[in-house]
Amino acid sequence: MIRSKKGIESVVNQAVAKFFTEQIGERPEVVTTQVVKDIIIVTLKGVLPPAERHLARDKDGGGKLMEVLKVKLIERAKPLLEVIIINLTGVEVVDILSSFNVETGEHIEIFKLNKDLEKIQQA
Repeated sequence: MIRSKKGIESVVNQAVAKFFTEQIGERPEVVTTQVVKDIIIVTLKGVLPPAERHLARDKDGGGKLMEVLKVKLIERAKPLLEVIIINLTGVEVVDILSSFNVETGEHIEIFKLNKDLEKIQQA
């Protein structure tokens, strides 16, 4: 199991990016991961392909429709994401919070853990 903060951030970054590409169909342009005590924050930027960007700008509710669809997809993916984080960190996931902004094409996943990863690294 990886013990350094940078090591955890790196493997989570790669695994979550791969998961969203393969399972959700989001191909992020930029993915960043931060470990802050008992929280892992993953930000995926530029996840909308051209057709979805066009739909997001639609004045007839296309953006809202897309947002509802993304939320449903992410909700179904949470158990799989939880397993990924547990396998990579060895720490239980207490909660997963998701945010998707159709205007910016940014997607954020926040994993609340049952242990402080920064303290574990120091042990």
